[in-house]
Amino acid sequence: MKFKELTPTTKKQLHNQLTKYAENIGGKFSFLQMLEDIRSIKQPLIKKTASLHYDSGKIYWNKNIFQDKSDLLYQTMKKIEIDGDIYKGLNEYKKKKVVNMLKALKPIVFEVVPNDENLEGFEFNLIDENNEIDMIFKTIFFYNIGFAKDILNYKQ
Repeated sequence: MKFKELTPTTKKQLHNQLTKYAENIGGKFSFLQMLEDIRSIKQPLIKKTASLHYDSGKIYWNKNIFQDKSDLLYQTMKKIEIDGDIYKGLNEYKKKKVVNMLKALKPIVFEVVPNDENLEGFEFNLIDENNEIDMIFKTIFFYNIGFAKDILNYKQ
């Protein structure tokens, strides 16, 4: 996903949300450092403890994500970026796999907890209320760090 391809409304919403989240864990630098730490871990979502440690905090989630669901999630996100539609060109069997993956991952909520007790941290969902993969999740775990920088530095 390229930041410049987003609508101005989406850019503004993402900027406001990500800026608030960054402030809740210590600022832009802390947020970008968290993204760097996540990128340095091979397959960060595949943790039996459903948690991930970074330099200045921890990320917890409420349900284990297994390798097959993680792989399908990544493939689905790539398909959305290319085709713009989750189901375009899929046969019934693959559609059912994607629907089941979305159902299985929908209840997952991530909680970012900074080490500094004076900071609040934040929560975000993997699947949003529209049954789509949440943009904040994509930004934190999958998109390049430049995308997050563009969001945080967006001027309205």
